[in-house]
Amino acid sequence: MANTTLNTNRIDKETKTNDTQKTENDKASKIAEQIKNGTYKIDTKATASAIANSLI
Repeated sequence: MANTTLNTNRIDKETKTNDTQKTENDKASKIAEQIKNGTYKIDTKATASAIANSLI
């Protein structure tokens, strides 16, 4: 019984990891395509805020 639960948990974690990796790859592909097309817009306010926060 415990082995079954452990295997199920492991499979669930692997599935979540695979889903996350697919989502990350999809996002990266979209950004790469936008950069290639010259349509990618940088959020300068968010970038500046992140830089400022990292210096604090």
